Amino acid sequence: MLKQSVDARSVGRAIRKGLAMDAADVDFELLSESVAEVQEHLDELERDLHQLAQYPDSIDRLASAFRHMHSIKGDFAYCHATPIAEYVHALESVLQSMRSRQFQCSPLVCEALLQGMDQIHGMHQALLQTRQYDDVPRATLIGLIAQLGQTRNQTDADQLARHVLLALHGEWHAQEPGETPAVVAAPDSIERALAQGRLLAAALVQRRPEWRDRAGLQLRLVLALNRQYRYPANADALQIAVYWHDVGLLAAADAALQHHPLQKAEDWSDYAAHPELAASWLLSIAPDCSEAAQIVRQHHAWANGKGIVAPGYAHPPHPGSQLLACADLWFERIKGLSGEDYRRGMLRALFDINGLLDSQFDALLINAFAAVAADFQPRA
Repeated sequence: MLKQSVDARSVGRAIRKGLAMDAADVDFELLSESVAEVQEHLDELERDLHQLAQYPDSIDRLASAFRHMHSIKGDFAYCHATPIAEYVHALESVLQSMRSRQFQCSPLVCEALLQGMDQIHGMHQALLQTRQYDDVPRATLIGLIAQLGQTRNQTDADQLARHVLLALHGEWHAQEPGETPAVVAAPDSIERALAQGRLLAAALVQRRPEWRDRAGLQLRLVLALNRQYRYPANADALQIAVYWHDVGLLAAADAALQHHPLQKAEDWSDYAAHPELAASWLLSIAPDCSEAAQIVRQHHAWANGKGIVAPGYAHPPHPGSQLLACADLWFERIKGLSGEDYRRGMLRALFDINGLLDSQFDALLINAFAAVAADFQPRA
């Protein structure tokens, strides 16, 4: 058994301040001796969490889980592997909030903890084998786990658990979104783009009468989502993009306009070209509306890396394009749904924990939609 005589208050202060000690300070002899013990605690902790997901009111199981997590943190702190101890401390804070009855170990919270714990073994082994901390960026992930530990109700805890899960899947989820284009559109360009966009959107309605209220409804939802989203886009750019995003379909055949073709269909290439076509038309009359054009180009480029890839743009897509994609999906799904069936159906379409996290939307947008969904329910 490793000694736990290290000053816990000093370690706690270092962790809270985010102080990452250099690997030269690590006691590698103690770290090597800790492997079996840490793994034993991880195995027991996993069993405790699985039980807690089934019996969230179990005080004994929660106390056991906390003891194992605290021991893991203590082992790394005693070996002076402070960055790993910092990470475990963030996970421990989630268990502490559950002990304080702020929220329970729901399936989402349980899965976030389990997958978060999976990182510990790799961090431990990398440090032992290379005598350096691994170079995986975890600052955003640790911040999200810490936010989960500070949450005070079950709804927010489940939402933040989704943030954590998506941050653990795919490199871009752990990074902050890139900066939007620096070009600021002139007022007359915005006015011109909006006027022309409304005309072209109205032309689409002539070919698809069921889209009569589409632009207005989508605009309301997009702007509401933008107010809730952590990285809001320029409101003028969003408004322009709502009217312009599908006008490239004016060049498509009736069949492609009425029913989106499958990727292997003969008319797929014509359909897939419509975002780029619309963006090029927009820039031809308003060259400085580049942010709106980017949103249009990427409104079928999904957060999971699938969808229609926009030429010339790296992943991830512009946040505004995801807001627009959400409004697109929402308009397609609202028919025939109301009440709780509507909310469950839409959230299931946006994100499904049982679907291998293969969502086309990021957790921040899913949470934004959950916050505004009640205001956008269709009438029964």
